[in-house]
Amino acid sequence: MLRSVIENYLTSTKELQFILPFLQLLELIGYYDIHLTHGGTEFGKDVIAKNIIDGAETQFSFQLKVGNVDSVRFRNEIQPQLLQAQTNKLSHPNFDTRLPYRVVFVTTGNLVQPATLAFQAFNNYLENTLKVNRIATWEKEKLITDFLNTGLSPFFALHRSPELISRFFQFYSQILNDESIGFFEIEAYTKQWLTLDWSKTINRLQIYFESYFFSKLLLDKNKHYESALIVAALVRILLRHIQYNNHRMIIQRYFDEIALSYFSILKTKYDSKKPFMVDDDRVFAIFYHPLSCFRTLELLSLYILTSPNENNEIANFLFKILDEQNGSYRVLSDNYAISIVLISLVLIKLKDIRRLRRFLNNVCVWLCDRYENIGISHVGSTQQEELEQLLSEYLTGLSSQKNTLSFAASVLLDIAYLLKDKLLYEQIANDLRATEIIPEFYHVLNDDSLFIHNHPEIVTSTDNEFSIEFKDNYNRMIDYERKANAVSLRDKALLFLMFLLRDRYFPTFITEIIG
Repeated sequence: MLRSVIENYLTSTKELQFILPFLQLLELIGYYDIHLTHGGTEFGKDVIAKNIIDGAETQFSFQLKVGNVDSVRFRNEIQPQLLQAQTNKLSHPNFDTRLPYRVVFVTTGNLVQPATLAFQAFNNYLENTLKVNRIATWEKEKLITDFLNTGLSPFFALHRSPELISRFFQFYSQILNDESIGFFEIEAYTKQWLTLDWSKTINRLQIYFESYFFSKLLLDKNKHYESALIVAALVRILLRHIQYNNHRMIIQRYFDEIALSYFSILKTKYDSKKPFMVDDDRVFAIFYHPLSCFRTLELLSLYILTSPNENNEIANFLFKILDEQNGSYRVLSDNYAISIVLISLVLIKLKDIRRLRRFLNNVCVWLCDRYENIGISHVGSTQQEELEQLLSEYLTGLSSQKNTLSFAASVLLDIAYLLKDKLLYEQIANDLRATEIIPEFYHVLNDDSLFIHNHPEIVTSTDNEFSIEFKDNYNRMIDYERKANAVSLRDKALLFLMFLLRDRYFPTFITEIIG
């Protein structure tokens, strides 16, 4: 079964989904001093590493490709890079030109005839004319064997946990069967990565493999939002072990690919005048419309806030959704308070304060209308609980309870304060006060709870008599972030934590996050 999982991964993986697991695999099979050199100045070397061959330390470089290689691709794309790797010793400070040197070509597919003959002729040229070593090839079957025998099978054997492998295949099955998977299910599954000993290479391989394998499967199903949540979970584990900066570029590029692919699909759909994202054929499909809007706005917002590349087309599409889709401000539950934050930060970054004020006012009116009745459901609610809370006043037999607490309310106040708009702040505060909504705050008390949803060390508090005055000490959201040891977390990567965890929010960092 594990063999088929690995084969599935290698068959259609993209290069960005392959690199980080491959680095851990190299370490497991005995390579060391491993460095990712992939980029514009790689000189044919995606990865460099060292190993002991026949008793002598040897310098290696690896050129990585995905998919099958035919003769045209070999001649036009691969052979020039391999020639450069073999003849150009420029690379990385750790590349030791004094050592014996070998180049390895790695592909997740196979060399297809007549590419095998072309490769053989190329190796003869290297050996006989240039007097350098022949280039070895690692193809799909070798990678399957190495990932299986050195990585996955030993990982599950090492931990001796039937529950671990059962969770893996249950999650795998959910994706394959197109079952609905929400952000809390993804957070709960990936939370187990935090319990693994990061210092062990085999654990790191498993984490990277699961990250890219499951995100790839979700992309294959056109579930871009869920795929992005897996990437956010990978960012979480890397932040926890202070490793994110080492892989920032490759993870950002992968997330950008997800967001841009999602945007391309959405724009085509939107331009064709189909109902926006309402494809569900269930009885209450229309109530999923706000869910579709918020997921879209979140993903596009994350792209705009984190990507180094500007994309006016995406920004304009986000504006269009906010202007044309009423679901863009109808907050289903406090799970979507973070949506308000991400959308607001984008509008601040793009200096569209007029549209931001309108958005905040619309959300406030919607919240007040809801809380005049029974309110919206709390953070941690399932999708079913969200909808039952919304519909229970109209339909008998649905479970709900009167709710006066609101995380979304506290977020509205925070954003209004961030804008330094005293009038807007006081208007929102007065509306919330008139409806007797009580802003709810989350307090993170230690390092571990910063990274885990619903951790015992996350406590909530409320301000029943919150002041409507515009004052500096209004914000009591997170005590932890004001401590000195949180300074290292002042990074845009925090946006991925907010996206994944839904109740983790960093008000005093916001200006640094958005620059």
